[in-house]
Amino acid sequence: MTISLLEAQTELEQELKDITDVPSATYISWCDYVNKFLYRKLSKADPERFIASQSYTVTASPSTQALPSSFRDVVPKGTGFFLVDTNGTQTDTQLCLTNFGSQDTGYYINGTNVVFTGIEASTIYTLRYIPEITAFTALGDLFCVPDEYNRCVLDGLKVQYFIWDEDSNLESTADFRFNRSLNELLANIKKNPNVGIINNYSNYF
Repeated sequence: MTISLLEAQTELEQELKDITDVPSATYISWCDYVNKFLYRKLSKADPERFIASQSYTVTASPSTQALPSSFRDVVPKGTGFFLVDTNGTQTDTQLCLTNFGSQDTGYYINGTNVVFTGIEASTIYTLRYIPEITAFTALGDLFCVPDEYNRCVLDGLKVQYFIWDEDSNLESTADFRFNRSLNELLANIKKNPNVGIINNYSNYF
């Protein structure tokens, strides 16, 4: 479960006593700032929560194909282009990054396109990627953070409130509390243990 903008508004009002002077559009924009900030952090700390996928068939080199319209980026863990074998089974064999003019097997990103290099036979790959996050437009929208970390959301909204209220002393205090709750979130939200991943650079040689 995740917390909605309306639920966060209710909890924020309980702590700040009165926020009726804050326009609805302003409040939604605060939530959007906080949500996008948390999304950037969480998509690196625990990418499996957000990963989307798309299939590509590559038949020649170089091959330029469009990235998904929702494509944001790939991160070090769990994302990239993964080989699908001739039986249609997904594998953990991953394409390496190359560059313009490369004859090595791999890919590089050029604007809204991906360019595959060094692939001559028809091959299928699955792109696992972090999608763009949708902007908030209504109080029923949901934050990307599980509701057990509501404290982090509220602390982030308080920073926005005190910036808007031009109270630099309370803004500084709120910012400290937000960073503390953010660190707690990032330290505990991962479902998998911390591991180091060694990238396969064999295609470079």
